[in-house]
Amino acid sequence: MVEVNKLYQVNRVYRFQVGDAITGQGLDLSQHQVTFDISKTSDNTNKTNSASIEVYNLSDEHLKVVDIDYPAAVFECGYRDIGIKRLFAGKVADITTRKSGTDRVTQFVLGSAYTEINHNLMSSLVAPGRTVQDVAEDIRKAIPGVNRGVYNGTNLTNPILYGYPLQGTPRHMLDELAKKYSLEWQIDDDVLYVHDNDRANTENFEQAYVVSKFTGLIENAYRVSGDSRRSSRDKAKKPAVQWKMLLNPDIVCGSIVKLEDTLLSGWYKVTSLRHYGDFRGTNWYTDIRAEAITKVNKF
Repeated sequence: MVEVNKLYQVNRVYRFQVGDAITGQGLDLSQHQVTFDISKTSDNTNKTNSASIEVYNLSDEHLKVVDIDYPAAVFECGYRDIGIKRLFAGKVADITTRKSGTDRVTQFVLGSAYTEINHNLMSSLVAPGRTVQDVAEDIRKAIPGVNRGVYNGTNLTNPILYGYPLQGTPRHMLDELAKKYSLEWQIDDDVLYVHDNDRANTENFEQAYVVSKFTGLIENAYRVSGDSRRSSRDKAKKPAVQWKMLLNPDIVCGSIVKLEDTLLSGWYKVTSLRHYGDFRGTNWYTDIRAEAITKVNKF
């Protein structure tokens, strides 16, 4: 395992593209030194998915190209031998440049569907007789660029008896819906995920990613306290664990994983994760926090 870790640590690759989503003009900034820190959570009600990408020594011409309001950006990374995958896609909310020794460092702060959920306004009514999932899907359709929804949980099947008004930004509507019906929502890679707050994105346990020392687990997983926002009586509060592994773009917040470690093992729902790396440094890791989840048997 040590030799595999060493191979992955030196065999890394990334791609960072920034540009105008309307005109299609943009830049591929993949030839520069880069560091990144990306945070995602299964519940965007309190904290949305975000990324900080720092690129070294961009030219004045490059800085002029990205000097527009909310450029679109896509960051991909991985390993040369096993492929490169999208780690984050969204809009750039802020760009700053600073000096660091002899280097000029430009920081791009990204949010998932940032302008689409915060700046657009909705004004419609979901008809009586439809379901909570229908409300979520109507909100999803009002968010440009969010191409599909993934829904799971019994709370989403509740009927809307008297209609449901959608008045405000998509973010406000999703927050309101989640609070009212005990749901979690997040937007990741142009997909809206909505599920009961004690369930995962899907119930597909058979296709869950297996986390072990053979798939990138670096240190032993350890127990941590559950979600501090929930009381001990809240059924959504579960025993939690945390671990560090080699950078893994395949794991999605809200998904089910199977942990196979020396001291801890079982089924877990990924509640938050952090991808962080330094193209020319040592960091190229994913930290994961997850909560125990009961396997659902379907007949």
